[in-house]
Amino acid sequence: MNNALPLTTPRLTRRTLLSAAACSLALPAFAQNKPMKLRYQLDWRIGASATPYVVALRKGYFLEEGLDVSLIVGSGSAGTVQRLVAGNAEMGTGDVSALAEFAANNPGIPAKAVMLIYEHTAASAFALKKSGILTPADLKGKRLAAPVSDTGRKLFPLFALANGLDAAQDVSWLSVEPALRETMLVRGQTDVVTGNVSSALVALGKLGIPRSEIVVMRYAEHGVPLYGNAILSHPDFIRQHPQAVTGFLKGYLRAVKEINVDRPGGIAVLKQHEPLIDEKNELAGLDIIIDQELASANARKNGIGEIDPAKFRKGIDMLSKVTALATTPRPEDLIDMSLLPSRADRMVF
Repeated sequence: MNNALPLTTPRLTRRTLLSAAACSLALPAFAQNKPMKLRYQLDWRIGASATPYVVALRKGYFLEEGLDVSLIVGSGSAGTVQRLVAGNAEMGTGDVSALAEFAANNPGIPAKAVMLIYEHTAASAFALKKSGILTPADLKGKRLAAPVSDTGRKLFPLFALANGLDAAQDVSWLSVEPALRETMLVRGQTDVVTGNVSSALVALGKLGIPRSEIVVMRYAEHGVPLYGNAILSHPDFIRQHPQAVTGFLKGYLRAVKEINVDRPGGIAVLKQHEPLIDEKNELAGLDIIIDQELASANARKNGIGEIDPAKFRKGIDMLSKVTALATTPRPEDLIDMSLLPSRADRMVF
């Protein structure tokens, strides 16, 4: 006895064919085939800062651009640049100062910034109010802790120079794993930690420290006018797949615009992706990221994304004063603004 279902051929009407054609034309040309796999290197663990990427991934915004994106957890901007150079990711999030430092001390162009995310560096120093450390001057003679690759630690000599401190003589450093940094501060095993403002405040919140008891010294507010994070990509990938780069940026921007309107909704999607997050603390971190990092005055006026080569050059010159750079990279070699989505797409605030 044959139990197989009868094979039927659907009737192809003119309306069906036109609908299919319309759907096909709605996608980018390269997206009408199998989605392109794209490995994206985050600069940190899954948390508030990863919300736009997770929303774009889980809501299919990347897929609509023809991209099958996988997110790779990171441990700092320097790691992002290294993974791009090694071919372990096609795009990633990284601090442009870390990019400049790597380019200065290694041959070739390791990566290019294709869209600026943070107008100002998010690197900061953190202390507990009860320690009596309230200003940069109070750091003299104190113990600081951070991972070796931490951007706040790498940029500390600039912070010190701008605030009358000797980075080599006035402080001592403890090298710690990222997961232990804030715990050591709470336990009194270090006086100060450095890190990204949103991730550090979220971590301290998880440890029961209220925001009112935390002293935050943002480098950008203490004489260090550097750019912060950008979306980076390897030069070969930019050259070979420019539409994929632009498509990724469009998916990211679409997610940012949506999250800005519904921040709890963004964190709810993040919770689906990473069930172990603390929603309350991550929402507080997301508020910091949007209000203090993404929605800068320039981003509100001109849209997210553009990098001024002249400002970037000044930042590289500042780095050269406190960091041993084998060469001085040209900003024009480290940025590519040609693949930015339209200004309308970038006006998310």
